[in-house]
Amino acid sequence: MKTIKILTLGTFALATSMVFAAENAISPVDQCRIALENAKSSLPSNAFSAKLTLAEGYGTLTALETIYADDDDSKVIPTLVENCAKYAEIAKVQGETQTLRNRIAENWEKRAATNRTIEAIQEQIGTARSGKVSDLEAEKQEIKAQKDKLEASKQEAMDKLNALQSQMIQVTKDARGIILSMSDILFDVGKATLKTDLMTSLAKIAGILSVYQQFDVSIEGNTDNTGSEEFNMTLSQQRAENVMNFLVEQGIAANRLSAKGLGMTMPIADNDTKEGRQKNRRVDLIITDRTQKVK
Repeated sequence: MKTIKILTLGTFALATSMVFAAENAISPVDQCRIALENAKSSLPSNAFSAKLTLAEGYGTLTALETIYADDDDSKVIPTLVENCAKYAEIAKVQGETQTLRNRIAENWEKRAATNRTIEAIQEQIGTARSGKVSDLEAEKQEIKAQKDKLEASKQEAMDKLNALQSQMIQVTKDARGIILSMSDILFDVGKATLKTDLMTSLAKIAGILSVYQQFDVSIEGNTDNTGSEEFNMTLSQQRAENVMNFLVEQGIAANRLSAKGLGMTMPIADNDTKEGRQKNRRVDLIITDRTQKVK
């Protein structure tokens, strides 16, 4: 008789949703299926990126079912279960992003109505000289309230970006804008392929960018001084471009993004130490508000 085993997924956030009781153990296959079904249940109908991610997750489920049926002691089972959970997490984030986009679409008519109101106010300013000074003042206050609302929205976006601070992402700010510096551990050594953890973080960033349309992003790849200058320049460019392409896949307009490899030319720490080299191996996202570029 096949023994049903319980697999844990470490500290990965979505794994906590796979609740089971010791007296009613859930197989790895069921854990994977439950994670995918939970992610699927909350998706809006037009969350196409999330559906593609779930398709990859279900592909992992199929492989897991085959391997588990053949050998329930296979060493690849924990990896497949963890990958399945990560696909479910990414799909969930993508679904939440699409929900935000849907809300934006619903608010376009409200914004149009607001613009019409502002235009009407501007027309009324011309008639204010006939003695309706008090009305004019009220209209000015209305316009100021609209501007204050936009500023509040901008600050809200800044707060959400700052909330991304973690071991893998360092959030700082300088004259260029908000900088999200992503650690080299999010890539395999010497490679430009995005790891699943990095895709999860980028999906969250894409969700913020899709809501706050005034932000542009410059993506810069950086390396330490290990290896040739040519290799490091090529690697940094590939990493920056892969990050940009993933954001485009999440629905961010390409004209809001740029990617550039800087190789070893922009160190932020001493390359003579192991710690310094690790800090220099990074991808930076410089987020700027285009409305502030032209005064």
